[in-house]
Amino acid sequence: MEKEYFDAAPTDWVAPGDTELIEVDGWPVGLANVDGTFYAFSALCPHQGTKLAGRPLEEGCIITCTGHGSRYDVTNGKVVDDVIQIAVD
Repeated sequence: MEKEYFDAAPTDWVAPGDTELIEVDGWPVGLANVDGTFYAFSALCPHQGTKLAGRPLEEGCIITCTGHGSRYDVTNGKVVDDVIQIAVD
């Protein structure tokens, strides 16, 4: 699958170590700034639809679901903790 790129938000809109909720083509998307590199990820947890975006990153690149505690690496979408094994890519 070929990657697609979008102009989604100004680069100064998301501070390093933070995330924001944006919309791309009508879809809610999380945008994370990991030391100046930007990553897009599913803004909603795949388990219960809890909002992931809009809170600070932990350990540099980890976002935690407040609904059930699963933790995801925003740089690759993989599950970091095994509370539930559904990736967010």
